[in-house]
Amino acid sequence: MTARKLMTLVATLAFVALLPATVGAAGYEWRDHQEPFDFTFGNHIDTHQQSLTEGDDGLVGFLYITPGDETTEDGVPIAMHGDCSQNPEGCTVGWLLHGLAMKAEYCGHVPGEHPAWAIPAEDMPRQRGFTHFHWLNETPHHDGLAVGVVYPGRLLKLTAVERFVFGHHGEFLVEPGIDFETHANVFAACEDWPHFGQEAGGHDN
Repeated sequence: MTARKLMTLVATLAFVALLPATVGAAGYEWRDHQEPFDFTFGNHIDTHQQSLTEGDDGLVGFLYITPGDETTEDGVPIAMHGDCSQNPEGCTVGWLLHGLAMKAEYCGHVPGEHPAWAIPAEDMPRQRGFTHFHWLNETPHHDGLAVGVVYPGRLLKLTAVERFVFGHHGEFLVEPGIDFETHANVFAACEDWPHFGQEAGGHDN
């Protein structure tokens, strides 16, 4: 077993220890936020996430993908986010989700990328891998958010459970283990975001 696979296994086992005994890490089917995975953000991410609160407003759960019929030349399946409520049989777990309660300043959005957020470096957890912020309630999509305003949400760490290409906002080859790339959208300050001041419309998932 390689060191990378060993680290993935350890992380997965640690995550599973937080879940109810009846739940398998990589095979939890879509159940439309039935208990115990009944936490909701109150916006579009709820179409492809199921999670439960853990500890002091923390989260554990799953982020889902919808594999399509296409594969890469090497036979790796290409997947996207989809609306699992509309297509539950077509959704499968892509990542284990671990979240922390956090507030972040909205920096803006440009087409082809996730909405950008700023969290001061001193507020970031020491544990590596928390790269994606998502807001709570407020508005279904980012175009209802105001640049420069601080919103409550969850800072997420994603751990992939299988190998696939994520075809959302580009094409990312995802390997089992902590995912630092596919959903990264956090900066120490909005001025650090390369597109600061270029905010554009359009929905994001």
